[in-house]
Amino acid sequence: MVYKATISDPFRQPICDRCAGNRGIEYTTKPGTPIIAGASGFVIFSGVVANTNYLVIKTAGGKRLTYGSILNSDLHIGSSVVVGQIVGTTSNMLYFGVRESSALGDIYVDPAKYLNQNNQFLSRAVLISGASTGFDLVDSGDRDSAC
Repeated sequence: MVYKATISDPFRQPICDRCAGNRGIEYTTKPGTPIIAGASGFVIFSGVVANTNYLVIKTAGGKRLTYGSILNSDLHIGSSVVVGQIVGTTSNMLYFGVRESSALGDIYVDPAKYLNQNNQFLSRAVLISGASTGFDLVDSGDRDSAC
């Protein structure tokens, strides 16, 4: 995630699988902004869809976190990801989506239900100011429990 970014297009649940909507949240960002992993897991997709770079991380809880409009990422399928890790950098925006498993298959859910006001996954983590990326995460517990 990126912290304190402006939402440019909120989640809009489509009425059917192929219907219009926004299956995630889009943020306006400054190009090169670090993207921070919201949860630990492993990369299940890293590539281009419709001329847009995407990275999908599957969490231990089975959720799929999708980061889109990525400018740069060194991760590939199978890479392990740790919560708070920089997984890439943004272009001038960032798409973030969450999919949950259900009896009907994966469904898109509003990512906002997992985020606090600083776009952090809900957990016992604390955000502190840092020199390297502007923000560092101090983890005081297992953040995967939220995912």
